[in-house]
Amino acid sequence: MRIRPKLLLIFMALGVVPLVALSVVNYLSGVRAVEAELRDDAQRDAVAVASYVERGLSEREETIASLAHSAVVRDYVQSATPPPSAGVDVPENVQAEVRAFLQSSPKYHVAVACLNAARQPLFRAELNKKSQDEALAVRFQTQDFLPNNFTADERVWSASEKTPLRSALWRELDGSALRYTIPVFVEPESASSQRGALIVDLRIDALLDDAASVADSSLASSRASLASSHLVVMLDSAGNVVYHTNAARKYQPVEKAMPPSFRPVTDAMNGGQSGWRFYDSTEGDRWLAAYMPVSSLNLSVAVACDYSIAVESLRRTGWISMGLTLLLGLLMAALLWLSLRRTARSIERVTEGAVAIAGGRLGERIEVRSSDETRLLAETFNAMTDRLREQIAREAETRQFESFMRLSAVLTHDLKNSILALSLLVSNMEQQFDHEEFRADAMKSLTEATNKLRSLVAKLSEPVRSLSGEFKLPRPVDLIPIIKRVLARMAEPSVSLHEVEISLPSSLVAVVDDERIEKVVENLVLNALEAMGTKKGKLRVEAGLAEEGFVFFSVSDTGPGMTEQFQRTKLFRPFATTKPQGVGLGLYTCRELIKALGGRIEVESKRGSGACFRVVLPSGQIAGNA
Repeated sequence: MRIRPKLLLIFMALGVVPLVALSVVNYLSGVRAVEAELRDDAQRDAVAVASYVERGLSEREETIASLAHSAVVRDYVQSATPPPSAGVDVPENVQAEVRAFLQSSPKYHVAVACLNAARQPLFRAELNKKSQDEALAVRFQTQDFLPNNFTADERVWSASEKTPLRSALWRELDGSALRYTIPVFVEPESASSQRGALIVDLRIDALLDDAASVADSSLASSRASLASSHLVVMLDSAGNVVYHTNAARKYQPVEKAMPPSFRPVTDAMNGGQSGWRFYDSTEGDRWLAAYMPVSSLNLSVAVACDYSIAVESLRRTGWISMGLTLLLGLLMAALLWLSLRRTARSIERVTEGAVAIAGGRLGERIEVRSSDETRLLAETFNAMTDRLREQIAREAETRQFESFMRLSAVLTHDLKNSILALSLLVSNMEQQFDHEEFRADAMKSLTEATNKLRSLVAKLSEPVRSLSGEFKLPRPVDLIPIIKRVLARMAEPSVSLHEVEISLPSSLVAVVDDERIEKVVENLVLNALEAMGTKKGKLRVEAGLAEEGFVFFSVSDTGPGMTEQFQRTKLFRPFATTKPQGVGLGLYTCRELIKALGGRIEVESKRGSGACFRVVLPSGQIAGNA
């Protein structure tokens, strides 16, 4: 019983201690997993915010370009020339076009100004959100312009394409704004074409708020418990906060809006970098921030999550898990000690019985009184020995029976073919016996059939040799005499019922065993005749050259054909046949013989349109022929 203390020590060393260590590893892995999840989420949200800003600006630029492409605006810019001291009237269609543009995105659009080809101001349309009247929601101004309202990007006068030109971000009383200038060509587009210009002011705060809400909704849906423990910060190139989750910290230098430990993140954002870093809040919590640039606005966005809150529950759970693991390990060790005392003897009895059975004492019985798993093990050993004894007793008988069945199936198939050939000959004797030529052919066919039956009897006398597959080595053989001999024996007696069409060259040499290939031709011709049955049909036999180094012969009929499923699943399988009295070994034997000769057999058939079997064999030269 000295094994029990050893097992207990092994259990403690390999069970309890690793479980405690595993708890520690799981805690550390959980912390790393939470960190990775927070990092991935923060980076994904930072990308989402930047993409939203880029996409939003792209959409605004498309609408600005559409307005500049408008024929109404282009015609107006070309024709409008204000007097020196007064504005011009803005046509209704131009007002409708501009009003529709401003009201299409009132959250972003602020105003549109227009200059003619002489760089003279024509009008400025400003969105008035306070007006309840749709017609007065856009206010048009045609004189007394402020200079700042028509400050156009000088590049617009030499631009060759209708591409909006973006200004730098600037600060207004109601937030950050962005100005676009786009040429309005009144001639075909080129760098020297005459053009006017549109000046469009956009409110960027609304776009940044919408972009930040993408991160807010993503964080809230993926980590509901941390929805309030995150923030989004956007900085311009000067290090000023243009967006902050806490609106009170907007438009301040980042040094005032963020804790000192955020400085490495600020430096990376000002450098246009992408990545992530940890920093500490003023309350002492650990935060993780992911940042990336928004190149179109020369901004950088950072999404930060409270790392301390994320791992707080995990840290508490880790300590509880380690304590419970240790306690359960000790309890399991005590239960193991008691269980070992009860099962050790049963295991020894099973072991002794198994050793006896392995030594060849199949009559040995294992007796176990306990009701645990060792009893099932003992009963399994006993059942195994009983079945092993029965299997050994039946093994010799099974081998003999299998050999007999294999030989019987092969010889039955060959015998059926010979009997069928004789039946065809006898069925034609009554009508053709008076012809001397028929009698000569009949005697020749009877002689060949007798020889085949004698060969079958010889195989029955030597079953070992018959099953071993011993045949003559392949040699160059002219296939034409073999094919003609088979047709004379099997097809010519059926010419009164079926049409026989033959297309053979004078000589066709293949490297084969003549006895084996004759069996193949015989099987294919017989299958074709049986497929057509008593219904008049057409048997066609062809032969010739195939691809280089190969020859072929084919046998086709106009019988009922075969389905694609039968060809795919059963055609060349042993004991699979569509004939009521067939054995199902003919085509299987043919394929095996042809494969052994280095050839192949192909089949083309559809249900209701007959079948064609094509045999391809290696070609060769008969000795003595050039």
